[in-house]
Amino acid sequence: MRGEVTVRRLTGAIVRRRLRRHLVTIDGLQQLPTSGPFVLVPNHRSYFDHFVMELLVDAAVGRPVWFLTKKESFDAYVSRLWTRAWYGIPVDRDRPSPETLRAVQRVFAAGEVLCVYPEGTRNATDEMLHFQAGAFRFALSAGTPVIPVAMVGTETVLPKGSRRFRDDGRVHLVIGEPILPDLTAGKQRAAGELALSTRAAIVAQLEAAAKNARDAESPGLVVGAAHAVDELITAALSANGRLSASDRRRLGFVVSLLQRMERRPIHLETQRIRLRGLAISNLPPALRVLPALRMRARLDRVLARDSEHAVANYLLGRWSLAMPSALGGGRVRAEAAFIVSARNAEPGDTRALAGLAELCLAAGRIDEARAHLELIARAPVRSGSRGEARVDRARRQLEALEPTAEVGA
Repeated sequence: MRGEVTVRRLTGAIVRRRLRRHLVTIDGLQQLPTSGPFVLVPNHRSYFDHFVMELLVDAAVGRPVWFLTKKESFDAYVSRLWTRAWYGIPVDRDRPSPETLRAVQRVFAAGEVLCVYPEGTRNATDEMLHFQAGAFRFALSAGTPVIPVAMVGTETVLPKGSRRFRDDGRVHLVIGEPILPDLTAGKQRAAGELALSTRAAIVAQLEAAAKNARDAESPGLVVGAAHAVDELITAALSANGRLSASDRRRLGFVVSLLQRMERRPIHLETQRIRLRGLAISNLPPALRVLPALRMRARLDRVLARDSEHAVANYLLGRWSLAMPSALGGGRVRAEAAFIVSARNAEPGDTRALAGLAELCLAAGRIDEARAHLELIARAPVRSGSRGEARVDRARRQLEALEPTAEVGA
C-alpha cells in the first residue's frame, strides 16, 4: 500500500502538469454527480485517457475513479504496482471473476466512481469499436447512472505504443448527461440497450468535442465551465458555508485546468477568487485583513472588465459585509453590490437576494426584507441543493414575519 501511494504521488505531480499543458477545452463538468457512485464510460484511444479521467474527475467530485483493467497488467511486480497505484481492478475480459464483482461492489458501496472502456481496448481507427454490453451490467446491478464521456486528441499526447508524452498534443473533452439504467427490462436486454444509448451519446459528444476544438475560445464554453465550477464549490460547502483545505486544493486544480479556455480573466477568475475568499474565511480574524485586501484588488480587476458580473458582485457584497467601511467595506457598499448581483443572477441563483434580505432585516426594513424573501421562496431550485435549503429558510423567515393576530379580535 505504501509503495502504491508513493508511485501515485510521484507520477501524479508529473501528470497534473501534463493535464494543464494538454487539456484545451472541458465541457459538461456539471453533469458529474457530486454525490453517490456512478459509472464513467469514455471512448478509448490512449493511456492518457486514464489520467484525464482519474485526475480531472477525482478533483471535480472528490472521489477516486477505479478502472477495470486486464488481469495481465497484474502479473509482473512493476506493472502490478503501477496499476494498483492508479486504481486498477483486475478483470478477465471474457468472464469477470467473483473477486472483480466484489471489488466493484466495494467501489459503489463507498460512493466512488467506476470507469469502464466499453470498446475493450485502445482504438486506433476513426470509428468507435463495438461496445461490449457486459461492462454495463455493473451499472445495472447497482442502479447507478452512466456518464458518457468523449475525448478527442488524447492519442496525440500519448500515442498507442509510445511511453513518452508528446509536447504538442491538444485534448478536448465533453461529458454527457447521466443515463439511468432501465431496471424494468431483463438484465441481458437492458445491458444491450444501455450500451447502444451510451454509444450514440458518445458519438454525438465526439462531434461536439471536434467543434470545440475548432472554436476553443467560445464564450459559451467559458461561461458554462464557470457555472459548473460554481456548482461544484457550492456542493462541497459544509452546512455552515465552510470549505475544507483539501476541497479547496482539488477545486483549485479544476479551475487551473479550465482557465486555459479564458483569454480575458472574468468568469473562471471569479471562481478562483471565490475559492480564495473561502480560504480567508478560515483564517483567524487578525490574519484576514491583508489577504482580504488582495482579494478585493482581484475583484476590482474583474469588475473593471464586467461591472455587471453577478457572481463577482455577490462576492463583493459578502466582502463588504465582512470588512469595515474604513477599508472599503460596509453595509451600504454591500447592498449596492447585492442589488447588481440579484439583477444579473441566473434563474434560481438566490444568493444575492438572501444577502439583501439579511441586510434589510438587520436594518428593520421589514417590507423590503419580505419582498426579497418572497422572491427566494418562489425561485426554481434543484432537489437537495443549497438553493432548496435557502428556499426553505426563506419560507420559515416569512412565516416568522407574519403579523400576529390581536387577542380577542
